[in-house]
Amino acid sequence: MIEPVVKAIPTAAGSAVARSVGMLYADAPTIYVYEDVLGKMLAYFEQDLRREQGGFLVGGLHVDRELYVEVRGFLPAAGTQARATSLTFTHATWADMNRRVEEEFPGELVLGWAHTHPGLGVFLSSYDLFIHRHFFSQPWQIALVVDPRNKQLGFFQWHREQVVDCGFICVGRDAR
Repeated sequence: MIEPVVKAIPTAAGSAVARSVGMLYADAPTIYVYEDVLGKMLAYFEQDLRREQGGFLVGGLHVDRELYVEVRGFLPAAGTQARATSLTFTHATWADMNRRVEEEFPGELVLGWAHTHPGLGVFLSSYDLFIHRHFFSQPWQIALVVDPRNKQLGFFQWHREQVVDCGFICVGRDAR
């Protein structure tokens, strides 16, 4: 088991105490997620434990001493086709996402996507990998999978041209 590490987040707002969760790769962008944003995502995903749900991770891409992404917002996906073991983003989903990011998160980037696997665990299926490779192909783009039934979550990122599970840094609520 990897022990949590205290690390300062390099943001314009200043430094904050944060904790590391999981395996961080030194040669891949570090993922910073605010605790309150993670809480909003988990609360949203717990609303339906029978079907997969999805959304988009929004925030900033930064270069300080390292390349890192900062997840500052979550946008639930609208217009999806959801079933117990699958989720399809439709043309309406993508159009709605683009419009809402401009309106609700001006100046922010879509850093990646999130979806659930209720009762199935945390992994990327072959279809999930297809989505990530074709729609989130930038080396800094990430994915989050949540199993809301089993209270598990995991991030995935590009590392050496492969999509791998990875750790992240959770930034406390009072950090902003």
